[in-house]
Amino acid sequence: MTDSARPQRSSKRARLCSIENANRIATRVAEHVQGDTAVVKTGNPLQPFRVVLASKAAPGRTVSRVVTCNDDDPDDQ
Repeated sequence: MTDSARPQRSSKRARLCSIENANRIATRVAEHVQGDTAVVKTGNPLQPFRVVLASKAAPGRTVSRVVTCNDDDPDDQ
């Protein structure tokens, strides 16, 4: 597909497909599930990144990771 045949994406789609948005979602999911998450690349230009549980992330596709820690554990004090 040539550049001229490639459809133009909206600015909203560009924001939704950005790595910054994927990292924001990964942080929210990690907080919700209280576990580590990863952002992986998909190879799909309409959804270039996907958030998954870190344990399910393919090593060669991981772009970033959110690692959670529990500072509220009373045994640590």
